[in-house]
Amino acid sequence: MVYKTRMKATSAVTHAVGAPLRRMQAVRSKVAPQAPRLSALAPLSKIRSVPATGLVARCAHRSTPSVSTAAAAGGNDGVAGVGDYVDVHYTGTLDDGSQFDSSHDEGREPLSFTIGEGRVVPGFEKIATGMSVGEVRKERISPDLAYGEKNENMTAKVPVANAPEGLTVGAVVSLQNGMQATVTAVDDEFVEIDANHPLAGKALTFEVELVNLVKSTAMQVATFGAGCFWSVELNFQRIPGVVSTSVGYSQGHVENPTYEQVCNGNTGHNEVVQVTFDSNTLSYEELLDAFFNKHDPTTLNRQGNDVGDQYRSGIYYHTEEQKAAAEAAIAKMNEKLSGQVVTELEPIKMFTEAEDYHQQYLAKGGRFNRPQSAAKGCTDPIRCYG
Repeated sequence: MVYKTRMKATSAVTHAVGAPLRRMQAVRSKVAPQAPRLSALAPLSKIRSVPATGLVARCAHRSTPSVSTAAAAGGNDGVAGVGDYVDVHYTGTLDDGSQFDSSHDEGREPLSFTIGEGRVVPGFEKIATGMSVGEVRKERISPDLAYGEKNENMTAKVPVANAPEGLTVGAVVSLQNGMQATVTAVDDEFVEIDANHPLAGKALTFEVELVNLVKSTAMQVATFGAGCFWSVELNFQRIPGVVSTSVGYSQGHVENPTYEQVCNGNTGHNEVVQVTFDSNTLSYEELLDAFFNKHDPTTLNRQGNDVGDQYRSGIYYHTEEQKAAAEAAIAKMNEKLSGQVVTELEPIKMFTEAEDYHQQYLAKGGRFNRPQSAAKGCTDPIRCYG
């Protein structure tokens, strides 16, 4: 299943293998010529099998959007530009005419994303840029604007002793760091796995219809730290008016830290969720209420079983108006909790987006490949690890 990455999150809608929003952990050589090998990205001492649907939970690589500025934000109010939030229907086909995905399938909803954030493959973003509501476009995009060429560094051999019994070619395995890979070969000594996107190396044709457009002028961004960012993100995804979410690290002193560096406690970063919301339908004060209701703001550097300064309670404001609202909310909570609130309040700094496999982690299935609903208004209990 493919989850709508950093989007409207109206539901944990299933999208097929080729959904254009899919991000992948592999780094294209075009972006990073010295892409690390799979064995360097993930501990391979243990892998576990997962249902076949787990394969498509991998996401498309986040790349700098390659869109023209002619239709950028600030132009025609009726035209989709950079920073605008869009809903689109689409159908994707390969060069042989076979269809690999369509949002028109029964039970599917339009795909939602913000232009310019790089949350969909670059070619798909280029198609949507400049469209008006009701317009339909059909374009073919080359592999470099889709899922890239196959990256041999994203393959590895794992000793049979470290793999589940009974693996066969085509099975999907989950690595210790959350990445997933497909079994490509099995012999008496090794299991070969491949973490490339299933559509890597292929040209794709998309027919796209723009069905809804929200201009960037209505969008605001908020950032919160409330423990492990997996469950915090899902909590925000479910709030009506939240357009998109992204997990990452902020407030540290090291540029572009990795998850492992943050967990070591030496970078000063906090695990945070960055929330983009429609200020016409949702207020910052309502987000503050959701933040305090989600966690215990009286425990220092700890939430539940998660211990460390990367799990501290924090509100990181983007404007002076947000700062004032947060100060009032903290004062209100301190009155309620007898002055025990330890939530830090600071201007946002050093934000780095977390690795791809952390994004919308629980909605995509979590550790146990059991997707949890991100539907607006959903009140199902959140399982912290999936």
